Amino acid sequence: MNSSKAASYFTDDVTYYDASVGKPVTGKDAAKTGVIDNFLTAVPDAVWTMKGDPIAAGDKVSFEWEFSGTNSGAWADGTAATGKSFKFTGASVFTVKDGKIATQSDYYDALGFYKQLGLM
Repeated sequence: MNSSKAASYFTDDVTYYDASVGKPVTGKDAAKTGVIDNFLTAVPDAVWTMKGDPIAAGDKVSFEWEFSGTNSGAWADGTAATGKSFKFTGASVFTVKDGKIATQSDYYDALGFYKQLGLM
């Protein structure tokens, strides 16, 4: 996965919300660095797979996904790599503006994720 390519789908003023963090990040660079790069550094073999067909209504798109990989790198907050593999499902809601993602909100079982990593 290429973080620059992934970030290219965002508007410059995107708002990215991760429910497990609770505070959104604003701006393409912040989303790339604070979210995408963080996950790809901690999980270089990350696989993010859409499950089923997306649901679209107006300027919103939503779909369920599965995220998996091995935590072989450190997290941006300084949490050391656990070396453990994980797999969990979640869902995202996107608002699209001029063909780009203007908002992205991710909802998933963070507790189950942290337990798989052995952090809880």
